[in-house]
Amino acid sequence: MGISGAGIAIGLILEHLAHQETAAAVAFVIAAVAGLVFVAPSAWKALRERRANMSLLMGTAVLGALIMGLAGDRDVLGDAAIVIFLDQVGEWLEGLAMRRTRGSIAELLELAPEVAHLVGSDGAMADAAVDDLAPGALIRVLPGERVPLDGIIETGSTALDEAAITGESVPVDKAAGAEVYAGSLNTAGVIDVRVTAAEKESTLARIVDMVRDAQERKAPYESFVNRFAARYTPIVIVGALVLGIIVPLVLCLVRGSFDGALWHDWAYRALSLLVVACPCALVVSTPVTFVSAITRAARDGVLVKGGSSFDVASRTSAVLLDKTGTLTTGRPQVVGVTTLNGASEQDVLAIARALECGSAHPIARAIVEAADARAIPLCEATDIQELTSSGMRGSIAGVPCTAGKASLAGAADDETQLSVEDFGSQGATAVVVSAGGIVAGVIGVADTVRQEAPAAVSGLLSQDRISQVEMLTGDNARAAAHVAGQVGIQAVSSGLLPEGKSQRVQELQAAGECVAMVGDGVNDAPALARADLGITMSAASSDTALEVADVALLADDLSQLPGFFALAVRAMNIVRENIAFAIGVKLIVFVLVIAGMAGMGAAVFADTGVLVIVILNGMRLLLDSRLPF
Repeated sequence: MGISGAGIAIGLILEHLAHQETAAAVAFVIAAVAGLVFVAPSAWKALRERRANMSLLMGTAVLGALIMGLAGDRDVLGDAAIVIFLDQVGEWLEGLAMRRTRGSIAELLELAPEVAHLVGSDGAMADAAVDDLAPGALIRVLPGERVPLDGIIETGSTALDEAAITGESVPVDKAAGAEVYAGSLNTAGVIDVRVTAAEKESTLARIVDMVRDAQERKAPYESFVNRFAARYTPIVIVGALVLGIIVPLVLCLVRGSFDGALWHDWAYRALSLLVVACPCALVVSTPVTFVSAITRAARDGVLVKGGSSFDVASRTSAVLLDKTGTLTTGRPQVVGVTTLNGASEQDVLAIARALECGSAHPIARAIVEAADARAIPLCEATDIQELTSSGMRGSIAGVPCTAGKASLAGAADDETQLSVEDFGSQGATAVVVSAGGIVAGVIGVADTVRQEAPAAVSGLLSQDRISQVEMLTGDNARAAAHVAGQVGIQAVSSGLLPEGKSQRVQELQAAGECVAMVGDGVNDAPALARADLGITMSAASSDTALEVADVALLADDLSQLPGFFALAVRAMNIVRENIAFAIGVKLIVFVLVIAGMAGMGAAVFADTGVLVIVILNGMRLLLDSRLPF
């Protein structure tokens, strides 16, 4: 771009200030040739693949202009240089948008530790490199550590935070015989795990492979302008061949003699067609429209990494939404308190907070926050014990109290069991609180739906192009159905690991859908990378999700989604308007020039005048009040 720009600048100075037309022509030729070198690889690839793209069209037009210029019409040399320079400017403008990176793989690999605590046959523990361990080895995972390899718990019990694998925010209680995944965080007890898969075959390794595979095998994006050029370019080239070869040949046959001047005249007209048909306005107007759309989206809280995202979004027909952290807040909260046996809500929360205040478990934090928010008076518990996978036990004013599973409180009566089941049907975890062996109440803790989620789903379904909105989650079917009902989603796929989410994306793509995936976690990364359009929640997202996604909602506000899709449709409509206007004007001017009814002024308007108009048209997005942001 630098050589072309410098050549044009020098040529204009030599032509208009120094009046050195020959030297100016040389500068323009250098600028044009430098531009041809820029588009040549893409044009040559298109020829080898027997297809047409914008680079082939640009290269053909500029080459025709150079031939005309060297044949004596030096006026077109400056046009040729400017057209190819504008093509490079257009590429540079789109390059202003952020591009995705590949740092996501590194972050995934950091989730699993490199060293594991190997337990010997004598029970002694020694550190060993994870990549040296084979299936069958026994490893110990301490509280606060991540599980290094997939395996089965042999002894011990704990609560594992599997957010990196399943995306669910509430740790899962696991005991002997339960399966554990590499990358999960041990939040409570000590467990001994019998390794079932080597490092390269672990669940986390499969996620890494899925992200890498999705990034490498995803079909190359074909821009709307190139799709247009695939039809437009052959028409222009065939038209030029007809004018330059067929027409003079027919005329010569009719006259019965060869006429060199006739062939020269029609060859010149054919070259003129290539020059006039060169989409100078399209080359710049499309990236200008995209940059305007990117600026407008950023102003309204949506980060778009490139203009291609608007093209894909305008064609999206299916939107897949992760549940935890996307449709929900990703943070457990108290959603209800059922009181029993004469206790008050204040009593139930006071007992639970006294027992849970020292625990780092997400459910414990949710209970403490709820009690603080209600300004419930503090009471002190003694002899507190955290019973892995069961709950908390202690004494308040000498009275034994518990908060956890129903079994911890003793034999649960029908009323207690009914309350536990009621919270379970809502997708909530039930915490049974007892004092002196009597159940005081049940606290329901669940991940809550984002306030704006129902309106966002409704807005997506109202889009003309989008025919399907589906929720994907690693959670159980009952919890998934409850959230789906709250936000207004009919289609739900539950119990999905990362591979399942990515597979669902592929199934819809195979059915001919253009798929957008909305997620926030490491577990969503394969699906985000595989989808035609990946959208992530910015502030709450993992670095992996941010890096593989094409679009980020900066304020974690789902209500921005419908507005983004509306903006994408509007942007692509403007691109189509620009193309139709530019080609229409060029066609009219070309006919008038061939008929001798128009001169250089009309040609300049068809080139420069149209260019200015379509650029201004593309910038309208910055002021468009019809967009629902």
